[in-house]
Amino acid sequence: MQYFTHRITDFPGGDKSFVDIPFVVGDDIERVEVSYLFPTGGNGCVIDIGLEKDGKSRGWTGSEYGHIWVAEDRASPGYRPGLLTGNWNVVLGIYHVGPDPWVDVQIRLIQRRKRWLAGELHSHTEHSDGGVMVGEAINRARNSGCAFLSITDHNATQQNHIRPDDPGILVIDAMELTTYWGHTNFHGLKDPVDDWRCRTPDDVPAKMAEAREKGATIVINHPFQNSPGGRWQCGLDVPFDAYEIWNGNWAPHNVQALAHWQSLLAEGRRIPATGGSDFHLKNRRRHGRPANRLHVQTHSVAGVLAAVRAGANVVCSAPDETMIEPRSGSPMFGESATNGEPLGFVAIGLAQGDNVHLITEAGTVRVIDCVTETQEIEATLDGRFLRFEIWRGDQPRLFSNPVYAI
Repeated sequence: MQYFTHRITDFPGGDKSFVDIPFVVGDDIERVEVSYLFPTGGNGCVIDIGLEKDGKSRGWTGSEYGHIWVAEDRASPGYRPGLLTGNWNVVLGIYHVGPDPWVDVQIRLIQRRKRWLAGELHSHTEHSDGGVMVGEAINRARNSGCAFLSITDHNATQQNHIRPDDPGILVIDAMELTTYWGHTNFHGLKDPVDDWRCRTPDDVPAKMAEAREKGATIVINHPFQNSPGGRWQCGLDVPFDAYEIWNGNWAPHNVQALAHWQSLLAEGRRIPATGGSDFHLKNRRRHGRPANRLHVQTHSVAGVLAAVRAGANVVCSAPDETMIEPRSGSPMFGESATNGEPLGFVAIGLAQGDNVHLITEAGTVRVIDCVTETQEIEATLDGRFLRFEIWRGDQPRLFSNPVYAI
């Protein structure tokens, strides 16, 4: 963190003037925070505050807030999120100068750092068939422990244009392309395609290519869903970034998706896996059940989607329950290691009787019966990949993406 303090005691313009405090934000910063204090009361001052970047205002809140912040995708009320790199000013509006005036200003520049974020990549609102308003969906996801939410309404994008601000959660613009030959989510764009209609199976990969060219992150949804339109029928020689192996409550179509993903990995394909609640009010599901625990490089929508594409993801039963992660020095899920290299992991949130499965292209090569809440795991990469599953009886708790052999 970079931290700067300023005490302002000189107000040459007097009442109804402005004082600028310049600072520079580099490309390693993910959040700008400003706090300020001045004497108030009957004989005090009235000092307003705002921010500008590169000569353009990024927000103004008068004298009502003592703490403000701005990030790439979220900001304090009254401030506009967006690109941070550039030349900034804290703008003080000197409404009234009292006797013995002063203003203390603290500027904190929070650097990007790697961390785990848990959230939801598949959900719906009343803009298709979700049954709840956008604001309620956001509130439900945040209350379920989600740090991010993708609202993937069927062939609809209006939810991306009218959603309310909520600085407490990252909300990802998205759409679920819903066709008669399968469904796929487009994440990261307000309007990923000009026209969603697919009249033939060949139109589906064409729409995927259009969305990919515009910058969407693409996930094939519930590939074995037991419905004519929900089942994926367009093959995997299409532009996509990840494959949904756990959709909603654990059911036979998820068993099939998991088995198919395993066969693809065994063939040598590197396909990141995701999960999603596929929340509709009528299906009695809850946001983040299952959740994606993503290892992000920065706390932003771009960071979340980059982690999806990289396979830096553990699909869990909930945002804050069972988890596994590499120990320091071991590669992250989605990364590579040398065959024969010793690897270390730790699983947490376990219950007595849980089973940790170590899986390669040969299938399950080792099972650990857990007796404590935390389990240290030593492993050696021996094959094309190594991944983990954690089961509680016949119910899954977790599926990790693989660590691959170089």
